[in-house]
Amino acid sequence: MAYKNKEIEVKFFLKNTPEVIDFLNNNARKNNHEENQTDTYFTPAHKNFLEPEYPFQWLRIRESKKGISLNYKHFYPENQKETDYCDEFEAVISSPIVKNIFEKLDFKKLVEVKKNRNSWMYKDVEISIDQVEELGAFIELEITTHFDDPKVAKSYLYDIVKEIGAEVGEEDYRGYPFILLEKREYKFS
Repeated sequence: MAYKNKEIEVKFFLKNTPEVIDFLNNNARKNNHEENQTDTYFTPAHKNFLEPEYPFQWLRIRESKKGISLNYKHFYPENQKETDYCDEFEAVISSPIVKNIFEKLDFKKLVEVKKNRNSWMYKDVEISIDQVEELGAFIELEITTHFDDPKVAKSYLYDIVKEIGAEVGEEDYRGYPFILLEKREYKFS
């Protein structure tokens, strides 16, 4: 849910999922209930998104009970381990036939991420807890209002992580597709 096509979020491996869910159920507004999502990531043949050491572009099709969407993200700064924000463009589509169109246009399927997501709204932040196949539990916090400075917005998100009592691992700057590809021993540049 990018604000004006700019997404500012933080994501971590979550160590105390039951406690955080309990806090959110008692203090936040529930957005959805256990939504299964399948995200299929692609790269165009003419521009391999996995070529940089730190990939900064992702193109995905998400399928869930809400429907199907096409999403493109471009992270800044480019080709850096740590990013501040991304441009995010998303469109609802009516059919998964887009996958076939991508194939015909020589787009390559990179990886499929399957997860179960629960989301809440808390202090202008969308908080999602994902149970990701092969990876485990993660928490993602995303700003839903305007911030002039992404670093200030991220500082606010870090404060919310502490406020809700989340015990987290190292911050994930690269996303589920990268982690899965790395786990499957894909060799990045």
